[in-house]
Amino acid sequence: MPIEELTNEEVLQRCSLCQTATRSKLVALSLGVGSAVADDLDGGVVRLPPCPKCKAEEFLIRSQAPPTAAPTTYGDLHRLLVDQLHASLAKLGRLDARLKKVPTLTDLDPVVVKAFFPDGLKLLAEPLEKLEPP
Repeated sequence: MPIEELTNEEVLQRCSLCQTATRSKLVALSLGVGSAVADDLDGGVVRLPPCPKCKAEEFLIRSQAPPTAAPTTYGDLHRLLVDQLHASLAKLGRLDARLKKVPTLTDLDPVVVKAFFPDGLKLLAEPLEKLEPP
């Protein structure tokens, strides 16, 4: 389920399995995903709501690498959106209360946003014929 658009209020995701587009409010998301056996949560992970049609779930992991000066692929641009989603959630205080370490996150460089997202933080979906069947 790649994310295709990020606004100040919501994120648009598309299910990789059934192609259903879903908008989720940022106030419904939070940083921090753990397991029943882990004592701490991972603040670099966001769990997106399940697809309303097929119930597939996605977890978005913030990259550890600094952004490239000139993103060249769909994957590079998607990584920037994921990193900005994490920064937006941190700025809104959308952190799981059980997080022991609060991540320090910054917004994307405005020069990068202007150069690679001139119409806002949006990605054009890859053509369906390029997607691998499930």
